[in-house]
This record gives sequence, structure tokens and C-alpha cells, in this order.
Amino acid sequence: MKRKDYIYIGAYVLFFGFFITTLVEELTYQDEQFQKINKLNNDLLKISQYVQSNITDFEYLERKIEDNSVELEEVQRQLKETQNSSETFYQMFFDTQPQRVEKELVEETENRTQDLQSTPAPLETKEQEVVELPVEVPVVKITTTASCPTPHNRLLPYIEDISLRRDYSFKVSYDVQDNQIINVNYRPSIPNKLKRGMQKYLDSFSLTGNVKNCYIPIKILGD
Repeated sequence: MKRKDYIYIGAYVLFFGFFITTLVEELTYQDEQFQKINKLNNDLLKISQYVQSNITDFEYLERKIEDNSVELEEVQRQLKETQNSSETFYQMFFDTQPQRVEKELVEETENRTQDLQSTPAPLETKEQEVVELPVEVPVVKITTTASCPTPHNRLLPYIEDISLRRDYSFKVSYDVQDNQIINVNYRPSIPNKLKRGMQKYLDSFSLTGNVKNCYIPIKILGD
């Protein structure tokens, strides 16, 4: 073989080796990219499953919150009915108390008069003495039991200028001292603009006496 043929063969071998090397590197690169893409797909699948699981848990918690809110409103309604019944009973008791006292006084006076009439007079008396028996009038002290103010249903004028983007369901708790509403608390918390309207609404109540741990359940529909 001539020298020229050796040169061609050497060039061919070099070219073939370069081609093989390039092909191996390309396949290696593609395999690495495939592994990265596969890993990314697995990660996305895990994230999707995690998000779906959290959404399911959130929906379950939301339903439980709604159920508990309904039960809480029912309990508050029953407590309110019990409170109204107690107030009605107290009012009836205090209305009938003066009549009972007056009746007892009349009966006691009649009994004393009968006792005086049934007492025999002495046979011989130089001078008839008039004896005045003091009639003791029992003093009955009637105390009024303080109760929480009765809420009225005229809430709208105090919040009609407030723009609400969603519904609000909360409980307002407060104390009454010296004809003032104090220690106002909201559970859960509400925006400050709504608090100002609720404060005006509370200030419109008729207050009698000092009382603690009053509360009102409120539900407001948004715009």
C-alpha cells in the first residue's frame, strides 16, 4: 500500500473515532436530560397529590366549621329563650310581691283585732285605760336582678354605610358597668370599620344595672 492510502485510513479512523465519541456524549446527555425530566415529572406529581389532599382537608374543615356554627347558633338561641323565660319569671314575681305583702299586712291586722276583742275585760276597774298596741309592719326589701340588655333588630342604620365584600358571622361579648358598655370583644375578629358600627349599635341599648358576660351572635351578609 502506498503512503497515501495509509493517510486515508488514518484519517478515516480518526473521523470514525470522533463520530463514536460524539455519539456517546450525545446519548449520555440525552439520558441525563431524560432523568431530570422524569424526576421533575415525579416532583410535579407529588406536589399535585399534596395540593389535592390539602384541598380535601380544607373542604372537610370548612364543612365542620359550618356545622359547628349552626350548632352554636342553636345553642345560643336556646340560651336566649331560657334567659327570656327567667326574666319573665322574675318580672311576674316582683309584680305580685307588693300584693302579697299587702295581703299579709291585712291578715295580720285582722288577727290582732280579733285577739283584742277576745280578751276579757276586768270585773272591777277604777278607770278604763286605753292600751294602744303597736302594729309592726314588716319591711320587705325588693331587689331588682340586673340582666343583660335586650338587643333590638335595628342594626342596619349603624352599618349601612360600611362596604363588606363577604359574609361575617361572629359573637360580640361585653360587660355593663355604670350605664356603659365596656370590655367589648369580637370572636372571630372583624374589620375595624365594622367594629365602629357595632359599637354604635351597642351604645343604643337600654342599660339597667351592672352585669357581666353578656353576648350577642351576629351574622351579616356581604355586598
